[in-house]
This record gives sequence, C-alpha cells and structure tokens, in this order.
Amino acid sequence: MKALEKSAYRHYEVSGIFNQIIISRLAGYEGRKKQQLKSFLQDIQQAGCVSGMIGEFIYHSDCKAFYIKHLDDLENIKKELEDSFGEPIVNRYESPHYTFMCWLSFEEYCYSIYTNVFEN
Repeated sequence: MKALEKSAYRHYEVSGIFNQIIISRLAGYEGRKKQQLKSFLQDIQQAGCVSGMIGEFIYHSDCKAFYIKHLDDLENIKKELEDSFGEPIVNRYESPHYTFMCWLSFEEYCYSIYTNVFEN
C-alpha cells in the first residue's frame, strides 16, 4: 500500500512491522483501502494505544519484548520527536518505559502517515 510509504519514519526497520500491524486492522473498516486506512488512522489518533485497539501493544510483556527487539528504532523516533518539539516527551500515563515507547512510536508513525497522505 503506497500510502504507508509516506511516513516520515519509513527509513526505520520497525516501519515494516508497524505497516503489518496497520494492514492487519484495515479489514475491520468500511470502504476502499484508502478510506479504511484513513478511518483506522483517525481512530488511533483519537483513542491511542492506551485504548487497547492494538493487540500487539496491550500487555506490558509484549511491549517489553517488542521494545527490546526494536530499541534503537523506538528511541530514535522519540529523539526525532523531541528534537522537533524542542523539549522532552513525558510519559504522562506513567506506564513502563517500554510500553510508553511502543505506544509513542506507533502513534507517531500513524500520525505521520495521516498528515502526509490526508492533510496534504
């Protein structure tokens, strides 16, 4: 799906896994692929991973394993965000760092796709 290539974070290895997660959710949405993608991305922006809508990131143990495997990519995504904001990003849910990093990185990845595909 071409739209998934529009993420500002597509150069990270973890992007392939994020794309698989996104694609696996699209069948639950109405319309053609692009409309399904838009609806999914809007849902993740409104509800976030904290809502439990991303099964891969519900349990802390799953997030920990994912974080350990993709530590460099997730930390670099966070660093890019902090550099663009000019301030540190705070874990406002006070969840374990690895869960926070999975949620933050996935949500930002999705937001980047949304803004580059549907707001331009």
